[in-house]
Amino acid sequence: MELAKWYDAWKDQDNGGYKYEVDVPGSEGRAPGVHASEIGCQRRIVYSIMRTERHPPPGQLDMKRRFNMGHAVHGMVQHDFHRMCDWLNHSGEVISFKDEVHISPELGGISAELDMHSSMDGEFCFWAPTAPAEYTCYLRVGLEIKTESGPQYEKLLSPRDYHMEQVNLYQRALDLPLMWTLYINKSNSNYTRSEPPWLFQFDHDLWNKKLEPRIIKAHVLAEQGRLPDRTEGFPCRWCPFTWTCQPPSLKRRKAYGPSPTITNPGALR
Repeated sequence: MELAKWYDAWKDQDNGGYKYEVDVPGSEGRAPGVHASEIGCQRRIVYSIMRTERHPPPGQLDMKRRFNMGHAVHGMVQHDFHRMCDWLNHSGEVISFKDEVHISPELGGISAELDMHSSMDGEFCFWAPTAPAEYTCYLRVGLEIKTESGPQYEKLLSPRDYHMEQVNLYQRALDLPLMWTLYINKSNSNYTRSEPPWLFQFDHDLWNKKLEPRIIKAHVLAEQGRLPDRTEGFPCRWCPFTWTCQPPSLKRRKAYGPSPTITNPGALR
């Protein structure tokens, strides 16, 4: 629960003078199987298990820009936490940070059993000395970074349900007891602190009663070559399977055309 305080303390004394890289992943290169970011739509899980081709939906420039901004913020925060941990270790705290923690069947266990693939934004590890020059990690905390517009951020009272499902898969696959969902307000850079409800324990009921049965059913449907009913919503706008799913809601939206760009009178003179 001190992570946010440490982050603020490090940032307060930070003078810059460094560079960091931003990774913008593409959906076309994703491995077939179950992905945490797609777990909210069972049809999308089935498509992925069935190795259906992925094609980015056309006409979604606004979403591409939005995702690119999110990737840039991810790179910034991940780089910040690496530097924060280095700074803390000089102050006597022993903590490390790893970004882009990968999940794949190679992990064995539930990841291999359910063919799960994902990449978690980060993981903190707290170390304790167990022998001269030897340390043991005694606590691991996962990190998930999300960006929100100012108005949407102000409405947040707890992590969004579909984000809870996403990070629940991370926790199950990686045996993580704690997770911090760090929402960043894109308007003023405020962020959700490392305290409840943003910091929480693994939800056994969510996994056992909802997510694992959903994934198992998706595997059964894929083996049978059957598709479940559509789960339509805002994520259909950037789903790589819309070309074959053809959700009616997206067709209706296209019928009205893209949102107009508003130009100030005289701006082009």
